[in-house]
Amino acid sequence: MARPISLALDGRGPLVQARAAGLTTFGSSPLHGGELPHLATPELADYIRPGSTSAAACLLAAVSCPSLDVVLLSASTPAHWAAAQEAAAAPLAPDQLRKVTDVLAQG
Repeated sequence: MARPISLALDGRGPLVQARAAGLTTFGSSPLHGGELPHLATPELADYIRPGSTSAAACLLAAVSCPSLDVVLLSASTPAHWAAAQEAAAAPLAPDQLRKVTDVLAQG
C-alpha cells in the first residue's frame, strides 16, 4: 500500500503525472475502510510519529504523500474527527516519509 507514496517521493507515478497536467489529486479511503490501522503495529505507529495511534499514523502517512492535494475521509465520532485533524495538521517531511516507506518495503 506504500507504492503510490514511494512513486510520488521519487517524482513518478500517477499522482505526479496528474499534478503536472494541472489536475487536483484526491485520495479516498486513506485507511482502506478501516483495515489499514489493524495492519499497523504499535511499533510502526510509534516509528511514524511517536505516541500516535495506528489510525493516526496511517492517516499521517497518507496526508504526507507528495502530489496528493486532498484526502477524503469520514469519521464516526467528533473524537475521530479531532484525531484526524490533529494527525493531518503536521505532515511528515519527505525524508521522514521515505524512511517509513523504506521500513514498509522491508516487511
